[in-house]
Amino acid sequence: MSKNIKLNTQGIIINGEDKGWYIYIEEDLKNTGGYYIFIEKTLEKDSEGYDEWVENMDCLKNYFVESQWEVKWLD
Repeated sequence: MSKNIKLNTQGIIINGEDKGWYIYIEEDLKNTGGYYIFIEKTLEKDSEGYDEWVENMDCLKNYFVESQWEVKWLD
């Protein structure tokens, strides 16, 4: 599992659910107090994808564990 979760950085899921898809995590503490997780099939505009929202960093870490994600961050 990805032990280092990076915010505001594009990544590719190399293991786990949605393997091969791209991920971006946006902090939204001012508005919702949580984090948005954006998952897209490609980096092209209007790519197939979905998003999730989690309440806090612990929930975000648990989401990574449940999804069995290993992410290669593209920074």
